[in-house]
Amino acid sequence: MGQTVATIDDVAKKAGVSKGTVSSVFSKKRPISRQVTERVLEVAKDLGYFPNHVARSLAIKKTMIAGLKMPVSKDSNMSGFEIQMINGVMKECSRNGYRLLLDTLPEHDDPTQFSIDPVDGVIMLNPRKQDPRIERYKQMGIPLVLVGRPDPMDDTVCYVDNNNRDLGFKVGEYLLGIGHRDILFLNAASDMTVAYDRESGLAESFAAQGIPFDTVQVLHYRQYRYNAAEYGYRSILETFGKLPYTAVIADTDRVALGVLRAARELNIDVPERMSVIALSNDATVAQETTPRLTAVDQSAEFLGAEAANILIEKMNDSSIVHQRVIEAKLVIRESCSRLS
Repeated sequence: MGQTVATIDDVAKKAGVSKGTVSSVFSKKRPISRQVTERVLEVAKDLGYFPNHVARSLAIKKTMIAGLKMPVSKDSNMSGFEIQMINGVMKECSRNGYRLLLDTLPEHDDPTQFSIDPVDGVIMLNPRKQDPRIERYKQMGIPLVLVGRPDPMDDTVCYVDNNNRDLGFKVGEYLLGIGHRDILFLNAASDMTVAYDRESGLAESFAAQGIPFDTVQVLHYRQYRYNAAEYGYRSILETFGKLPYTAVIADTDRVALGVLRAARELNIDVPERMSVIALSNDATVAQETTPRLTAVDQSAEFLGAEAANILIEKMNDSSIVHQRVIEAKLVIRESCSRLS
């Protein structure tokens, strides 16, 4: 005869607690005292009991898994922003008893990659203009939270985002304030809402001071060609001396690293001949570059935590809609200098 498989009832009976207490010890859905937790775990070990996640999911009609759609670059290296974002999402999910399923496939570039994962809800980064994925999740009734705003705006879609228009304005105001007019803007992909918002904010900073915006050269990232650092590197190699600019705005710190690499190879002194500013802030990277990188802190971990909190609310009540905007801060270090 085969060995009898221990059940949650067996554990509860031997430990002298309710089935709900045993369930909470394993799911961490509610706090259980250390003494009771240790007794339940000891009994479970003695009986050879393992919580069956699939069976539990069927019983409560939930998987207790949240999905995070975060396509990564071709070299599969995550940026500081992405790592901080994951930390924020993971902490809140874990605190609320949810596992986290990270999906890094580039489904926005290849619709055949769109997957229906065994999750109760999804956090999705980098929404595109007219993004078809938003409607798909609506049709499937899967709770969705965007990191980045939808385009067109939709008051039924949950999202968290920086005020990217204001972010662009602040960066423009800062560079104009230290005398820069001719600027190379290495923007995000042209179909991303963040790219439009930041460029609009930058243009507004010029308009506010009555300065024509045609002194700004805007390029857009094309992910299928190369990774972020290569984008920054090649953009400088291909434009320096051909386009007039004294300052470079890089979409991310990875792009900025590529810019600095090209500057070293071309013997361009940063910041004396070319100022560089990044629109994301990996504090470790920024402190270790030479010169230390002026950057925008987007509060990535807080963005992730807010997205997770909204998703957890929405998974419990599908009628909830929250749209939160989080301010970004300019962190001035050493990579920008005043034009004499």
